[in-house]
Amino acid sequence: MQKIKELLRSKIASASALLMLSMTVVNAGNYVYNLIMGRWLGPSLFADLSLIVTLLLVVTFLTAPIQMTAARYSAIHTADGDNQTLASIRRFIWFVALSLGLLLTVFFAALAPLLQKFFHTQSFLSFIIFGAAMPFAMLQSVERGMLQGRTNFKILAISYQVEMWSRLLISIGLVALGLSVDGAVTGISLSFFFTWLVARSAVHGLGTKESITKETRQDLLTFAAPVLVSQLGQILINNSDVILVKRFFETTEAGQYAALALIGRIVFFATWSVVTTMFPIVAQKQKMGEPHGHLLWISLGIVLGVSTPVVLLTLAAPEFVVTILFGEKYIGVASLLWLYALATSLYAMANVVINYRLSLGMGKETGFAIAAGIAQVAGIILFHRSLEQVVFVQVAVMAGLFLSLLWKNFLHKHVVAFIKMGLNHA
Repeated sequence: MQKIKELLRSKIASASALLMLSMTVVNAGNYVYNLIMGRWLGPSLFADLSLIVTLLLVVTFLTAPIQMTAARYSAIHTADGDNQTLASIRRFIWFVALSLGLLLTVFFAALAPLLQKFFHTQSFLSFIIFGAAMPFAMLQSVERGMLQGRTNFKILAISYQVEMWSRLLISIGLVALGLSVDGAVTGISLSFFFTWLVARSAVHGLGTKESITKETRQDLLTFAAPVLVSQLGQILINNSDVILVKRFFETTEAGQYAALALIGRIVFFATWSVVTTMFPIVAQKQKMGEPHGHLLWISLGIVLGVSTPVVLLTLAAPEFVVTILFGEKYIGVASLLWLYALATSLYAMANVVINYRLSLGMGKETGFAIAAGIAQVAGIILFHRSLEQVVFVQVAVMAGLFLSLLWKNFLHKHVVAFIKMGLNHA
């Protein structure tokens, strides 16, 4: 009982609870957004909007490393009270983020007509509107990283609320006025701007900005590289199955599988807050020379505690869950729901281990994520006679990823020590 009380009092648990509550509201709002847009726009136009949303997920390949780099180094320099160095680092990351955002703006503006033809969308203006928001999308990731690193989780949670509500309300208003997909994309783009306005409060109280040293710049880029690798692995793991199913299966089955994936990934997004809170706290404790290994096990315990009820619910009442969320047309995949939720749970715990190591500046484990992503793609290409095979491949790959990470980082040391002890006694 005492251990439970200590867990509830711990900062990582309380901060995770705050972010988890916030993200529950955000995920619900995003679901309402898709539901309303799907009904108002109709299948054809909603497909165009869904393409923009997919491009937004691809952009996270750049925004996630920016946020994590800002988070780690703001955590380190917050721990030692060096606001001047922190301000200088923020300015460097801010410049890199702005440069990437402007490049993306030019890319989407210049190639909008070609993108329209390639993806068969009804207008190229949506690509230009989306591209115009890219600088703010990149800059908000810098400020969110600063908030995360300085453990200002309250403002961080508010920033996600602002992003969701502004996107939802503006899009509904503009679509209601007859602006169709362009109006919905404008809502997405403006949400980045409003989020940036809220998150930039992270810079308050920093010291005078000076140029960072060559060594610090190299250190930042060295850390960002494995984060990019990790994010690429995450993109492969979270998106390749839906794309491949769309390639290998008929439209109806592919649509049912897309619904299955949306429900099954609830575990991953619900536990994302655990990684967000653990990351800067571990980095700060490492900087101050304090023990931090227990935070990994607390984080894994929280993820396990959240994912287990979800897996059990989808095992006990899969048809009820599918019907409530998507309707009877998707009942065909209900029996696979608990397996998909299990695969997602395994990946969520693997993601905790990967980010724990990244918070310590150790990026070798990101190679496991890339390997798992490639294995998943190869496995689905080889085994796709049925949706059952596709899901089984993911369970096997995610189990292998999680167990490999545990073995490399923790278990093999104890096993080797046990073997040596046995040999010495022999």
